[in-house]
Amino acid sequence: MRRTVFASMLVAGLVLPASAEDAGKIKIHSGWKLIQERVDKGVAYGTLWGVTFNDAGAGLLHKAPASGTYSLTQETGKGEGEITWGIGDDQLKGPFTITVTPDGKATGENTIREATGKLAGVIGGPFTCAFVSVKPEDQQAWCTEVFHRKVSSTIGSASHPGRSTRR
Repeated sequence: MRRTVFASMLVAGLVLPASAEDAGKIKIHSGWKLIQERVDKGVAYGTLWGVTFNDAGAGLLHKAPASGTYSLTQETGKGEGEITWGIGDDQLKGPFTITVTPDGKATGENTIREATGKLAGVIGGPFTCAFVSVKPEDQQAWCTEVFHRKVSSTIGSASHPGRSTRR
């Protein structure tokens, strides 16, 4: 009996994440195509689309499409936009902010307003990008993103799904 309990505990330890922080992050990298559609009073407006790859090689947002719109103030390099990530019932939707530097690098933050399906609980996170084109009307970029996820404090135990492990 003791061996069975110990073996069950060992298997549960191998399957469960090392920490809540690990369970609460989705790390991805992505490739993007940005099409500048117009410039009005020093602000560039356009559309963007891309594909994401989960850094683990599988899982959430692996080989997932993304698309949206952006605006960028050319003088300051600061911008914003809206993006939809994912497909079908598993989607993220929300705004982002971005700051682009003259050397073609960028940093920003994704804020998720709607997370559905397997992506429920995702709240957003930071990203960094590097642009690989020099023409503003035809940009390409690669980015790394980290999405944070709210981790429930009432996660079920392996032997009693749905029962809180907090006492």
